[in-house]
Amino acid sequence: MLISVSNKKFAVPVKRVYNIGHMKAERYIEYDPFAWLYNKHWGYTFTPIAMAAIEKLVIPNLSPEAEVLDLCCGTGQMTGMLQQRGYRVTGIDGSEKMLSYARENAPGVIFKVDDARFFMTETHFDAVVCVFDSLNHIMSIEDLGEVFKSVYRALKAGGVFVFDMNLEAGYKERWNGIYGIIEDDHVCIIRNSYDAEYRTGRFEATLFRMEQGWQRNDFTLTQRSYPEWEIINSLSEAGFSANEAYEFSLEQGLSELAPGSQRGFFRCIKQTEMG
Repeated sequence: MLISVSNKKFAVPVKRVYNIGHMKAERYIEYDPFAWLYNKHWGYTFTPIAMAAIEKLVIPNLSPEAEVLDLCCGTGQMTGMLQQRGYRVTGIDGSEKMLSYARENAPGVIFKVDDARFFMTETHFDAVVCVFDSLNHIMSIEDLGEVFKSVYRALKAGGVFVFDMNLEAGYKERWNGIYGIIEDDHVCIIRNSYDAEYRTGRFEATLFRMEQGWQRNDFTLTQRSYPEWEIINSLSEAGFSANEAYEFSLEQGLSELAPGSQRGFFRCIKQTEMG
């Protein structure tokens, strides 16, 4: 159902800076008000698609009790599916509220609030997965490169890294309208837009929830599109090799990316330790 809304200014997202060792990192508090809505309406929607892709791109490489990191795990639906398969799973996300739902959806998993660009773990993983276009929320190629370097450090030699990203054709096709969610205890109006010049997508939401009376939250989230070549180059600069990119659907499985592909699944391998 489409709902028109009056033109208004939305709240500017806020990040809280904190220290991790010698580096400054960000806890993404603007995702906290989004967490409830995401967990209710989107957390389980994309999981079957992402899990089917992971079954082809990751699972064949893993031993039955492999160590797996779910990076930018959000509300933990994918984390829970990996846990159910017997893997030893760790989840990292920048939103404390997202992780509060993740702990409910995947009890027993180790979850950490951390910045995907600068995270460090004592464990070295057999695989790292990052789904639901999480890395599109990284707003510069320099920061995306920092994510790739951190993932490289976290992997064992021979470890596999798989992630998906929205591509520009997807933003042009889908990020261009206003829609609403109406249920008895909540109403949400969402406006998606894409600026091709700056390759920036905006998700602007006004959420009303019945919590001891109707409560309102306004929040804006941003994403950036990257061309395939830029992603592959950044992976190579981080040390990854055997970098591959695919389109995936439940109906057709894996296929090569095409100019009109709306989402890409990327797979790469840590062949050797960086010098």
